Amino acid sequence: MDSSIGIGASHLQVLIPVILITSALIIPVISKVSRKYREPFILAVTLASCLASVAIFLKVYASPTGYIEYLVGYAWRGRTLLQSGQPIGIVMHTDLFGAIMLVLVNCIGFLVCVYSLRSIHHEVPQEKHTYYYTLILLMLAGISGIALTGDCFNFYVFFEIASISSYTMVSISGRPESLEATFKYVLTGAFSSILIIFAIGLLFNATGTLNMNYASSQIAKIISSQAESPLYPYRYLIYASLGLFIMGFSVKSAFFPSHAWLADAHPAAPSSISALLSGLIVKATGIFLLIRFIFTVFGVHKGYCGEVLSPLFLIISSITILSGSLFAIVQTQLKRMLAYSTVAQMGYILFGIALITHNGLSGSILHMVNHAIVKSLLFLCSGIIIYKTGIKDITDMGRLGYRMPVTMACFTIGACSMVGVPPLCGFMSKWVLATASYQAGMPYLLIILLISSLLNAVYYFRVVAIAYFGDPKIKVETMDEAPATMLGPVCILALLVVILGVLVKYPYHSAALPAARMLLR
Repeated sequence: MDSSIGIGASHLQVLIPVILITSALIIPVISKVSRKYREPFILAVTLASCLASVAIFLKVYASPTGYIEYLVGYAWRGRTLLQSGQPIGIVMHTDLFGAIMLVLVNCIGFLVCVYSLRSIHHEVPQEKHTYYYTLILLMLAGISGIALTGDCFNFYVFFEIASISSYTMVSISGRPESLEATFKYVLTGAFSSILIIFAIGLLFNATGTLNMNYASSQIAKIISSQAESPLYPYRYLIYASLGLFIMGFSVKSAFFPSHAWLADAHPAAPSSISALLSGLIVKATGIFLLIRFIFTVFGVHKGYCGEVLSPLFLIISSITILSGSLFAIVQTQLKRMLAYSTVAQMGYILFGIALITHNGLSGSILHMVNHAIVKSLLFLCSGIIIYKTGIKDITDMGRLGYRMPVTMACFTIGACSMVGVPPLCGFMSKWVLATASYQAGMPYLLIILLISSLLNAVYYFRVVAIAYFGDPKIKVETMDEAPATMLGPVCILALLVVILGVLVKYPYHSAALPAARMLLR
């Protein structure tokens, strides 16, 4: 690759979001010409994005610098970005952390599109199918862009593409409860966006750039400056910007007490979209960006604000873990229970971030990946149950395990992983977080993890127990397994839950731990 366009650059860094956005615009045209080509086109695009994401991950993994960088529009008045003192233009900077998210997004996105081939006919009105596929591609484009970008302007554009797409997807069924949930989601999302755009403005005012890496170096100079330095007053802008970013991303991450929108949005959306919301949107627009900014941009691990943020994050994460678990226990609707479970699991990820150690952050990254896979699996299983039986209430699931054996077996695997049953992937990431807290000299935090796992067991094993041993309360005429296009993605995700648990040393030592070291260097 020509070095003039960046360090180890790959054209795929630009092509993935561009192709996804372009394809989203083409879908309505294809639907007008002939609808029979719409679904094959969707599958071809998402599969190509999935393969391209894997190619980028392998390129980043093999890079001696630990990242690849693509400079978009790098020439400016005869100068190139590499020659100018300050970066000008859009930079696609992809490190191992971003590459992990990119692969996760597009692989789960492809499986959800396969699943949607049949589920869409049950949960989305016929006249909105074209909008559904268009919005999915826009959502994947936005999240992919977030994972790839290296400047704040580009990040905010992709952030809004992903957010607005997700708002619309929640309401696509047109049901009253969906519209109400969307209204709450939009309000909280708009509040988050306002906080973040103000934070970007303050960051630009203090550093004079929107390039994340260059801003990080400027922040280091400002924070280390003496009182008599002209840079010293800018540190207050840095602190204000950091605070606004944390608040904005906390709302998107659904940390307590800003979690109410999630509990309404996830159950109201079609099950395929619930899988994307819980598995991808909450991660990419929330916790992923929180990690990206506090470590890559602000460098809180380098000696400032860490002593304040660490205990604050530990308190918020502990409350989020316990409150999410307690709320989940009292739910009777399956999807609403899964939504509150997501709140608790986001607390786990923040827990590892709060330790500000290599092991803690690697545990957070590993749990972020594991939870995305497991929760996508659980929401897709719930969608199959609704598709075949119409059952939404947990108490009505009696003997479902015998009538839908494959679906409930996959659900049970996901449930056991969420509880932390070895050797599934959920246990492994929780073990890394527990070990990290002990190594950080805070063994008392293990109590939070233990209590939460016990609470998880209460509400997840309740579902499993009813499905296998409960008395059926609703008689349904057709109680058989789902079509292959719905069951296939679920079985693949269930298999991944087992593989990533048994072979945890490979994703941990080859991806999560190196990514954490890159972020904390």
